[in-house]
Amino acid sequence: MSVWNYVVTAHKPTNVTHSCVGNFTGPQELNLIIAKCTRIEIHLLAPHGLQPMLDVPIYGRIATLELFRPHVGFRPSLLTPFGLYTFICFIQVLLLQGEAQDFLFVATERYKFCVLQWDAESSELITSRAMGDVSDRIGRPTDNGQIGIIDPDCRLIGLHLYDGLFKVIPFDNKGQLKEAFNIRLEELQVLDVKFLYGCSRPTIAVLYQDNKDARHVKTYEVALKDKDFVEGPWSQNNLDNGQDF
Repeated sequence: MSVWNYVVTAHKPTNVTHSCVGNFTGPQELNLIIAKCTRIEIHLLAPHGLQPMLDVPIYGRIATLELFRPHVGFRPSLLTPFGLYTFICFIQVLLLQGEAQDFLFVATERYKFCVLQWDAESSELITSRAMGDVSDRIGRPTDNGQIGIIDPDCRLIGLHLYDGLFKVIPFDNKGQLKEAFNIRLEELQVLDVKFLYGCSRPTIAVLYQDNKDARHVKTYEVALKDKDFVEGPWSQNNLDNGQDF
């Protein structure tokens, strides 16, 4: 009798851990993408309901699932009063030159990540943009789970993986990912992090808890050139117990 055992999962996971909606399989196609532990399911919104398109396994438990569409070219930080019409026309041209559909950022609990793209010809997922490892040699893994967010203007990807650190993966002007770096975060018991919309510089809101279990929100601007935080536009202390984003 053999001393070796073969262990295999009898059923696919059914618990939905993450979900997102966007134009992933085509510019005019609306997709629902859901993560079930170690699998990704892609659905198409059709007139008669949701139509399954693809069900693929991922090597690792999914910690982050986010859709994004990189912007190509010039990103203005200040709108001047003159040349408004030229400015608007220029922005419209840039949007037309940008990506026609969304990309999918996936990160696992073992700190691996990849950017997935839909290949219409083969109807498969491809990793043509980026993949790699975002782990650090030092650092205490966060107790509240990994957090992955993407700036609404696609200037950077933010990851909270270790206590006291916020990892930044910037985008370049061509929509490609640049080298990642860490920024020291004062708040240790971070509960959630979100990007704010309509900010000239990437701005995050951090929901955290102090030693007395009181919850607070603080905002930071991400200075990409200095690779550091700048105090944000507002903060709020002593939120209601159980408050969440």
